[in-house]
Amino acid sequence: MKNLLYYSVLLLGTVCFLPACTSNEESKTSTGEKAEASPEVAFQTVPVSIKTQAKQLALPGELSPYYDVALYAKVNGFINRMPVDVGDKVHRGQVLAIMEAPELESELSRTLSELTAARGRLNISKSNYRRLVQAAKTAGAVAPQELDQAQAVVMGDSANLISQQQRVAGARQMKQYLLLTAPFDGVVTERILSPGALVGPTQKDAQPMLRLKEIGRLRLQVTVPEVYAGQIRQNAPVTYSVNAFPGKVFRGKINRISYNVERSVRAELIEIEVKNPGLQLMPGMYATVGFPVQRQSKSLYVPKTAVVISMEGSYVITVINGKTHWVTVQTGNESNDQIEVIGNLKSTDQVLVNGSDDIRDNMAIKTVSEPKVARH
Repeated sequence: MKNLLYYSVLLLGTVCFLPACTSNEESKTSTGEKAEASPEVAFQTVPVSIKTQAKQLALPGELSPYYDVALYAKVNGFINRMPVDVGDKVHRGQVLAIMEAPELESELSRTLSELTAARGRLNISKSNYRRLVQAAKTAGAVAPQELDQAQAVVMGDSANLISQQQRVAGARQMKQYLLLTAPFDGVVTERILSPGALVGPTQKDAQPMLRLKEIGRLRLQVTVPEVYAGQIRQNAPVTYSVNAFPGKVFRGKINRISYNVERSVRAELIEIEVKNPGLQLMPGMYATVGFPVQRQSKSLYVPKTAVVISMEGSYVITVINGKTHWVTVQTGNESNDQIEVIGNLKSTDQVLVNGSDDIRDNMAIKTVSEPKVARH
């Protein structure tokens, strides 16, 4: 009975052990097959393309008045009358404000009196000199020194008359400053002061009386990023649109280029002169400006995914004889999935389509090329 029980247990253990061994062997065989089936990773490369690529660049811009000035009083006085107000269209030379300053009237009257006196003195000195010249024709009648003195008096009185004439002209000009006139055609956009206000250049915290803007012509100002600065051309055609007139496209041309890259924004300012006879466009409006940019010569292009931007800078990864090489580049124009690169590259170079900073410099890799495409 004991022997029968012993053989039963032994038989049961053998049956359980066989499936386990079979399972382990199958697992090892499967793993080995998978390891042999996993090939080495291959990185896709593409040749650097060389072409001339045009692009329609869209940048934000802002409309500003062609002229914009705050008008201050040039002399001290009180505002007597202001015949214009906000929104009024004015013409060059039109009176915008009238001031009063009694002391200027007194100064003009005094200088006029002094001018009359100076003119009288000159007439007397000239008359004396003429008499002496006539008398000098008789030998010994007039001493030469006396004649010279009379001539000097005439010259002094003549200079004094000229000085008084200039003082009168200055006093009249100062009185003209009591009339504030428009320096150009425009629209009054602000009226800061009112009649009765004391104004003048010597006043503490002097304020302007009015603000005048010329909006019959406007300046559309756009800041162009440094990378496109060399591709902007004088008189190049542009299109622009504003939110106030959805769907409407305005046309113009580049009238002014600053030829200066501002350090703070790394961009160059350009201006487009906008004719605005109907005054439908207004200063302060934002616009979207579109204009073509294109290099004058052919450039090198790679896929956007090929450019790696890291702490080391911007670079692409070329492959030479199965080894990687980092090439530092600057990026430029973009077109669809291509981007312009500037650096130590040639059109025959092969670059990784998908660059990554995980791929180190001088690293051996296996590559596969993209199908060749027609170059431009």
